[in-house]
Amino acid sequence: MRKMFVPCLQGSGTSLAKYGAASERSPMIIVRSFERSIVRSSDFSCGELELDLWLKNYAGQHEKRGTTRTLLALDEREACVAGYVAMTAFHLEPAEGAAALATAGRYPVPAMLIARLAVHSVYQGAGVGRLLLIEALQRLEPTSYDVGFEVVVVHALHESAACFYLKHGFRRTVDNPLMLFMTTRDLRATFAVHPD
Repeated sequence: MRKMFVPCLQGSGTSLAKYGAASERSPMIIVRSFERSIVRSSDFSCGELELDLWLKNYAGQHEKRGTTRTLLALDEREACVAGYVAMTAFHLEPAEGAAALATAGRYPVPAMLIARLAVHSVYQGAGVGRLLLIEALQRLEPTSYDVGFEVVVVHALHESAACFYLKHGFRRTVDNPLMLFMTTRDLRATFAVHPD
């Protein structure tokens, strides 16, 4: 379980969180596995209705069926969802794989998909999205030794979301600027916990 303090979200004081110490008003954010009761009791709103509704209405169903794994960023003090990230198995069609990996493109390319990543509007700009993305990628890195996939893919909703992923090591595909990827090789090089 990963934890972090985030800067003060209201009022005018300067948080000590960015200096590595917690102030009394700095929320403690923890990342943990999906829990339906917490989602039900939270009023999650990230500014993108599609992402809000997916968490509320569909994340639990996908979790129960085992098709998607969702991690929650929780504000321990407020007992609410500050953000979430959802991951699932995926593949790129041959043409998409060719554009991303500069290959011949004869076969589908096995992938993992960052299907959704959203941060509650109150917590935006406080590093919660970065925390969730890094947690997801760090979990995928050891998985890459047990399950074969060549890339991690994300479909950004808009250009500002694409820029977020670009800052964290993803690259654009040639023919779709909102589809980004990170190769498994890059994933391992960045988040390696396994010795060679």
